Amino acid sequence: MSHRPRVLDPIPAPSAAPDFLHPIRVAYGGYTSSEHKDVETAGYKSSDNKGNSSDNKEVETGGVETGGVGYLSEAKNMWARRIRGGGNRNRVHQTLQRPAKTWIEEHIKSRQCCVFVRTPPNQESTDPICGCGYVKSAHPPNTSEDNSKKWDYRQHTKLIDTNAFGRLNFVDEDGNQQPQFVKVSVDYEEPDKMKNIIKLFESRWCLPAPNLLISVTGGAKDFQVAPELLSEFKRGLIKAAKSTNAWVVTGGTNTGVMKLVGEAVRGHSASNVTTIGIASWGIIKNKQNLVRQNRRKDPGKQTLVFDYPTKADPESNEAYMDPNHSHFLLVDNGTQKKFGVEISMRGALEAAVCHHFQDSYDTQAADKCALPMICILVEGGPNSIATCLAAIRNGNPVLVLKGSGRSADIICQAYAMSNCVVTYEGHVETMQRMLPDEYKDEVMMEINKHFMPLKDDVKQGMYDSLLELMKFDNLLTVFELQGGSDFDNAILIAIIRSVSDNRAKMSQMMLAITWDRLMIAEKLILTRHSYDDQELEQLLRVAIIQNKTGFVKKLLDSNADMKHYLTYSELQSLYNTMDLKTQTFAKVMFTRAEASYGGVITLQLIGEFLEEVIEGSFRSPWTRSTFSYESICSTPVLCPYDVMVVFASIMEFHEMALLFWNKCKEPIVSGLIAAKINWFLSEFESNKLACDEDNAELLFKQGKEFELRSCGVLSTCYRKYERKEWTRILTAPRSLVNNMNLIELAKNIGADSFVAESAVQSYLNHTWMGEIHHTTSMKKILFCFVPPLFLLLRYNKRNMTSEEKQAWEYRQEQKMRKRGGIKSLVLTPSRSTLPVTAGADDAEDCRSLKPAPTRRKLHSREAFMAYYNSPATKFTLHFVTYFLFLILYGYTLLVPDKRQGYIFHNSNFTVIDIILFLWVCGQVPSEWHQLMKQIPMTLKEKVAVHFRDVFNVLDILGIATFYVAFLMKLIADRTDEIPVSGAFTLRNYYHLINVVAFMLLATRVIQVLEVSMNLGPKVIMIGKMMVDLCFFLFLMLIFLLTYGIASQALQAPNEEISGYRIYNVVLLPLLNIFGEIGLEDMQANLVEGHCTIPEGCGDDVNFRDFVDSERVVAVHYYVLQVFMFVYLILVNVLLLNLLIAIFSNTYETIESEASTIWKVQWCSVVTEFKQRQPLPNPFSLIYYVIMGFRWVVTKCQFSNKCLQQCAQKGKAAPDIDYYELYMLVSEAREVYFAKRDEDDDEADTRKNLKDIRDKLELVSQQVNQTSSLMRGPSVSLDRPDPAVNPLKHHDIHKDSRKSPYMGTGIERLLVADKNVPWEMSCPYNPPDYTDMDILKNTDKFAVDPPDPSAIIGRLNEEVDINGDKVDRTSFCGTYPVVDGVPLNPRGRTGLKGRGHLNRWGPNHTAEPIVTRWARDAQDNRLYMDGLPVMEFVGIFLRESKKWALPGGPIRHGEKLTAALRRELGEDALGSIGMEEAEMEHIKEMMHEHLALGIAVYRGYVDDPQNTDNAWVESHAINYHDSLGSSFSRFPLKTSEYGGEVLSVEWITLDRNLDLYGNHEWILEKVCFHRHAYNPFSTTAKKHLPVVS
Repeated sequence: MSHRPRVLDPIPAPSAAPDFLHPIRVAYGGYTSSEHKDVETAGYKSSDNKGNSSDNKEVETGGVETGGVGYLSEAKNMWARRIRGGGNRNRVHQTLQRPAKTWIEEHIKSRQCCVFVRTPPNQESTDPICGCGYVKSAHPPNTSEDNSKKWDYRQHTKLIDTNAFGRLNFVDEDGNQQPQFVKVSVDYEEPDKMKNIIKLFESRWCLPAPNLLISVTGGAKDFQVAPELLSEFKRGLIKAAKSTNAWVVTGGTNTGVMKLVGEAVRGHSASNVTTIGIASWGIIKNKQNLVRQNRRKDPGKQTLVFDYPTKADPESNEAYMDPNHSHFLLVDNGTQKKFGVEISMRGALEAAVCHHFQDSYDTQAADKCALPMICILVEGGPNSIATCLAAIRNGNPVLVLKGSGRSADIICQAYAMSNCVVTYEGHVETMQRMLPDEYKDEVMMEINKHFMPLKDDVKQGMYDSLLELMKFDNLLTVFELQGGSDFDNAILIAIIRSVSDNRAKMSQMMLAITWDRLMIAEKLILTRHSYDDQELEQLLRVAIIQNKTGFVKKLLDSNADMKHYLTYSELQSLYNTMDLKTQTFAKVMFTRAEASYGGVITLQLIGEFLEEVIEGSFRSPWTRSTFSYESICSTPVLCPYDVMVVFASIMEFHEMALLFWNKCKEPIVSGLIAAKINWFLSEFESNKLACDEDNAELLFKQGKEFELRSCGVLSTCYRKYERKEWTRILTAPRSLVNNMNLIELAKNIGADSFVAESAVQSYLNHTWMGEIHHTTSMKKILFCFVPPLFLLLRYNKRNMTSEEKQAWEYRQEQKMRKRGGIKSLVLTPSRSTLPVTAGADDAEDCRSLKPAPTRRKLHSREAFMAYYNSPATKFTLHFVTYFLFLILYGYTLLVPDKRQGYIFHNSNFTVIDIILFLWVCGQVPSEWHQLMKQIPMTLKEKVAVHFRDVFNVLDILGIATFYVAFLMKLIADRTDEIPVSGAFTLRNYYHLINVVAFMLLATRVIQVLEVSMNLGPKVIMIGKMMVDLCFFLFLMLIFLLTYGIASQALQAPNEEISGYRIYNVVLLPLLNIFGEIGLEDMQANLVEGHCTIPEGCGDDVNFRDFVDSERVVAVHYYVLQVFMFVYLILVNVLLLNLLIAIFSNTYETIESEASTIWKVQWCSVVTEFKQRQPLPNPFSLIYYVIMGFRWVVTKCQFSNKCLQQCAQKGKAAPDIDYYELYMLVSEAREVYFAKRDEDDDEADTRKNLKDIRDKLELVSQQVNQTSSLMRGPSVSLDRPDPAVNPLKHHDIHKDSRKSPYMGTGIERLLVADKNVPWEMSCPYNPPDYTDMDILKNTDKFAVDPPDPSAIIGRLNEEVDINGDKVDRTSFCGTYPVVDGVPLNPRGRTGLKGRGHLNRWGPNHTAEPIVTRWARDAQDNRLYMDGLPVMEFVGIFLRESKKWALPGGPIRHGEKLTAALRRELGEDALGSIGMEEAEMEHIKEMMHEHLALGIAVYRGYVDDPQNTDNAWVESHAINYHDSLGSSFSRFPLKTSEYGGEVLSVEWITLDRNLDLYGNHEWILEKVCFHRHAYNPFSTTAKKHLPVVS
């Protein structure tokens, strides 16, 4: 008999411990003993009088991690001390039992057999078996026995606290995953008890809420399916589970389909997928290891961990749990080794989960739909058909995998045999699938095939289930795994087909968005359901968050209103979506958000980020003090698509950003901002310590794409609209970027390609001249500086205003009245004078009235203002006066003050000093004016932007240094010449500082070079090379100091440290670099530094004698020489060559972008001088004095604030119709899209044609090879060895077979195309011809003799005889030689001999191809189909009336470069007969510009001069003048060659040109290499205009 538990007094917590660390409270789930009535409820119960106690003496948490368990031992000790202190040890046990029940023990029960039923009843055994499957000894003591009834778990078992829960440690498996498990009673399928299972999932196991439930069922035995199909099944299943956060439910064992699912989880690294295995407790192998006697604590997690071995082979009625599942429910009905116990429990659990986790997507629906669920059948046993039917009865779709075996194949066969029939239930017509009775035998045969041992009634039950299963056509989906099939698509389609009404339309659409299945959504969802505005906006939000661009576009096309959807609160919510925290933007801003805004990314933070990105004068409205998020959070965002372009760019949703850009209001502005954001993120990614180079490069390319699109729209505006319209597009202030125009925005963000656009450059050129006519030269502008000479210039006319037109018409009327013309005229107030009741006599007078002109000339005052306000005038006058200033300044430095002449008798100041002082005084307000005109708004940012220009920094330093020198001179003028430091007086310091100031101010002259297209990029090169030089000097300093210190240490080890010695450490190694070795000084230093005589060794000591007497000196001397040798090798050879390589790389990089760099510089110059004051220094002082006086007067006049406000309101705002502006840009964008699509189609066509041509060539080659093999070997005297490769079709020459032969009347033998290759056997006896003029030449090096055997060298070889090279090799490879005569590698020509050619075999020629870009009258490039048009130097052959490239034969011993220069000079520059001085000038130009070229073609030329035994092979080299500043200056001259006059011109590439030989094909290759427009391609549809 057990004692009644005694009530114990509560034990207070230690005073030092807080409540949450209370030992008893922590150990027992937060309850103290004082909160219970007895010991048992407090967590302890006394043992009985027999001393029986529980084996469990440790805390069980059931998988729930708890803290503070370390206080448990202290709690036990405190309880023991309190009990012993009571003095009554007999009434309370000293041994404490296990603590209070855990939540799992209290709410989760299992079953235990309580009545032994002998099975079979008559069995005789020492340890008989019960109906539950356990032996009698395994039952609890005092278990009653009843053999009168059949064992039933409902009657013969009882509920007990579950004794198996915690984590599993698969000791025989790899990996650290420890899945959680719990044993649960089978009757928990009841709804009330199922709530505890759901609570276990949510609260104890902390499983995330699913969006889909996937139940995989099937055979428990291993089955055979093709590996590639299984791989597809695994991939699709895991993809569906991961993308939807699905729960995957299986049988949980390591067999059959359950093992397959586990392998899928493991093979695709999907450990985060919730995989729940529901298995029968009785069939689990080694389940005894899972009860609490065999558990241990994980020291890291303080949870119960059970070691679970899986190495031994299980019995036939047992199975191991799969190690790749994440959770296990082990269903127990008190039995063991019985399958199927979990089936009812599993179905009830799945239904409960679907009901509990209702449609999480459809948050607005009043009647929510249950969570989507799908049952997947793979293979399957006899119970699988019933399982599928149960799922379908619950309204869940079933997906059956055809070809997986057994039950799955039976269902698929029945499905294929069934037919859809129409049934009527009342007046409702429904479609059902029925299995006809005639197929019953076939289905039963299939069942018998797979399940022969089963009883007939079981098989009939399977067939009946099939009949009912077929009726649910919309819930049953058959899918056949094939290579390349998408299994996740099948899952989605099955779910969509299952529900046809509107209840599940949101969840279905959300799944389609999650899986990015737009086509399925269009066909099966959008066509069947309609969505209201709220639902569309909800879907749009999900599509945006998940970066599904296709769905966003479809929803927008389906009338989703972005303007209504995108409010400020929604925009901020999008930025704070958790899925976006992995982007580069988060890495930039998340830390800042945590520090300033509590971890929330607010619109203010986004505004700060945009200000940091765009810089300049951009001020986001979200960062202003007047911005209040609370007041506008529900307000729709203005320009929503433009804002979403920024959002998508920040989040790196590139395709979505392009989609929003297609719909935005300001495509050019939004494109530039998106480009800058991508560049900013790319730079941030590159500057990280662990940078992602691929992502950084991708972001940079995406930014370039946005810039290219903005340039494309602007270029379309430039070509489509008039100057007034596209100028307004360029210069109109944009509200999106704080009223900056496009040029200012592009300069701010560094969009160089945009600044280099033709529209921007045309506007800058127009702005540069102002109202002065663009044909006016800079010389005229300079010479007209003195009024009234400026009236001699030509100015642009101005548009007449309406008042001016009326005045002009009034004057015309008065003239007519004076002449006695029209008698009666009525003046209309708005337009013009109109004749009223004019008679016949007045008709002539009416016709004499001219319409009012629209433009007029400038008046004198207007011309004056136009001249001095022109940036060109400002620039010219500024630098002319600046040169005069430097000349005067230099004069003061070179000439003593006494010779300059003092102003006053007792003063050292001269007239020139006063002029210089006034000039610098004028420069100070000029610099301030430039500073205040900078784009940024705050002074700090203006200063930062202003000093980015190195010239501005030098100006400030020069001005400050000048004032210091001037002040020192002023002080020296009033003091005596007292030495300041040693012999240096104040006047000496003044002169030194003055020299420094002059040097600083003189560097500004370099800015003049920026105006030049040729020299402007060179200024950038100098700046870049200076940066490179700084890094080089730092590297060289390491070697210099290392050698300098070592050298001084060896030369003078006994010398004291001094400034002179430190000076030698740096200076002497530096002089060594420039060749000053100084061996004598080194020897003297060695003698002096090693001298040990106190009074010194003297100057008469012989170094050799000293070395012989001092061995240390000798060692130091020779070691020092070795050090010097190594130092000079490293510095003079290695480092200097490295510097040259760095400079070369910088030069090539900038030279390749020279045009763009110059245009950006040009934009800066025009912008700067447009903002400058009209008068140069020192006259600018007058301007600033006047402006200051006007400012003071204005301030005095409007001292009252009200008057100031009235004056501010009275200012006229710019008259800009933004609606018309947006319409123009939108129209240009549409044209740009159409043009780009057309170009894409042409590119695709070209690619397809190229692929087809390549395939045809391959087939042709294979056919030729096959026919050659079928013919077999044959030998003929007129064709070479058949081992020679057959010719491709495009290799067959055409011009080489033209008849008659070039320049003669000799007819070639007609040769058909198929007979051209030498391999083809045909009758062939062509005529033989060699020019007699060639035969008369006896120079064997220049012309081959008639007999091929007497030639110099050998065929197919290159020989060199005393420097005279003769090249007989061919680019076509080894050409055939028959009877000592070479044969044309391209086949027969119809003529033997050499014709007009000098050599047998290949005759090498050099063809210099000189090209440039075609330009219009405004010096802008011409474009066709988006590509620049090219011009080339062409020679017109009057005899053949064809255009040809310069070129001719390479002479023996002549290098290729020399031949190219010679041929270009002779053919294009008329160098034959040229005077020697002019010839030298031409040679210098060619040497300078013909240094670099690209080889376009080296090979056979289809030339009319070719014969069977001699042919032309060409070296075609292209020299391109990209800037129009090199070859364009060459003086092309008509020349005469061989008695034929050659006309030489720059020719625009045109498809109508008739070109000589294969020159058309060569020019095509030039176009390809230069990325130029190719008019000879098959896709070229337009003819180019001829540009002269």
